[in-house]
Amino acid sequence: MVTFKYNQERLFRDDPDLHLLYWGKEDCAPRHSAGPGVRDVYKIHFIHKGKGTLQVGDQTYSLSSGQAFLIYPQIITFYEADRLDPWTYSWVAFHGAQVESILSRTRLSPEQPIIPMDWKVMPGLSDQLTEASSQEVTRDLAIKALMYEFLSVLVSVVPAYHTAQTNPKKQDEYVLQSIEFLHAHYNENITVSQLASFLGLDRKYISVLFKESVGIPPQQYLLRYRIDKAAELLERSSYSIGEVASSVGYKDSLLFSKMFKKMKGVSPKHYRLLLID
Repeated sequence: MVTFKYNQERLFRDDPDLHLLYWGKEDCAPRHSAGPGVRDVYKIHFIHKGKGTLQVGDQTYSLSSGQAFLIYPQIITFYEADRLDPWTYSWVAFHGAQVESILSRTRLSPEQPIIPMDWKVMPGLSDQLTEASSQEVTRDLAIKALMYEFLSVLVSVVPAYHTAQTNPKKQDEYVLQSIEFLHAHYNENITVSQLASFLGLDRKYISVLFKESVGIPPQQYLLRYRIDKAAELLERSSYSIGEVASSVGYKDSLLFSKMFKKMKGVSPKHYRLLLID
């Protein structure tokens, strides 16, 4: 673990609206955890690789690389690295008189703290802060510039709902990200809630947005995609029905066969026999 601290008293005197407290990066050990507990600052974690879970109140989120999560002051939070694929993350802790106002321009909240990472600014923020802190003459200006740039990107990535809902290009981007997420994780036990957490959106909102754009809800899209992938495996391989089921996200072979027949009109076994004939 590497943690850096800045002379926060000096920076606070220079700019009480936003001041950086500390930042760092860590390759976490399996099941490395923090909490449950509260902090008196805002702290954002950027997940660079691996997986883990975040618990805020009675809500639990499964997170992976490409996502970030924001810890709010005075909110009980617990997070833990995955046992088999522990995450590597960097973090930045900050506070200030204007932070709450800036965050109000996003749809983030203690109940919805998940952020899809911006790949231009967020992954390298910790390293850039380290570099800026080594500059003798322009240290304070460089750090403040990086922090304000980060918050500007944060507002653009997860704008408040009223902003997002009136921006057609942003809506298209959410749908595209949804499809990419479903394609990447179709063979896992994923839900619409996990998709919403990945995007940092409300579950009902992304479901409506997806259906308006694609014509069917995301869960129905996932079902079709899984069955189409299963059909490809049945056509091009000699895998057993159970192996095919597991490969497309079904632990229960009977449920898989039922859903396959519902979508294709025949059972997986019959489907393969038809191909032979």
